[in-house]
Amino acid sequence: MSEESILRYTDLAALIQMARARSWPTIRIVRAMSSGLTYTDALKLARKAAPLLDISVSEFMRLRRNE
Repeated sequence: MSEESILRYTDLAALIQMARARSWPTIRIVRAMSSGLTYTDALKLARKAAPLLDISVSEFMRLRRNE
């Protein structure tokens, strides 16, 4: 199981703390957490995770897109 799939089963605060400890940029954290989610599920996640990442929900949703 890859690191990114393991992260799905960790609580959000612990996930973010672990990712920050590994010097992951915010965009990588957002994409790891939201990959494979529908827009609706990603939005639900964004509402919970964005404050922990010190970003807005709209910024979370923007970062999850492949641009």
